[in-house]
Amino acid sequence: MEIRLKQKILGIERHDEYEPTHRTGYLKGTSYAGVVQTLGFMPNVEDDVDKVKYSWLFKVDGKVAAIWDYKGSASMGHWSVYDPHHVLGALFSEEKLHG
Repeated sequence: MEIRLKQKILGIERHDEYEPTHRTGYLKGTSYAGVVQTLGFMPNVEDDVDKVKYSWLFKVDGKVAAIWDYKGSASMGHWSVYDPHHVLGALFSEEKLHG
């Protein structure tokens, strides 16, 4: 219930159109299932298939954000993030977000 409430309040929406992103920080201690549950949808972006298995591109309150694994980092609960507007801290606990 709390996650769905966050999704609604923050206005999370899939963003399937390409937007250039780069790593601005990382998310640590969150599983694949945790990312899917928090965002409310499965990975939606095809990324560099040699380096990235899971990748999400989305908007939070109209601002583009992204989460992806890099070279198997998902197995350690470690995700790269594009968070230029500092919106991911509201989705994931602050102690998990770095950068």
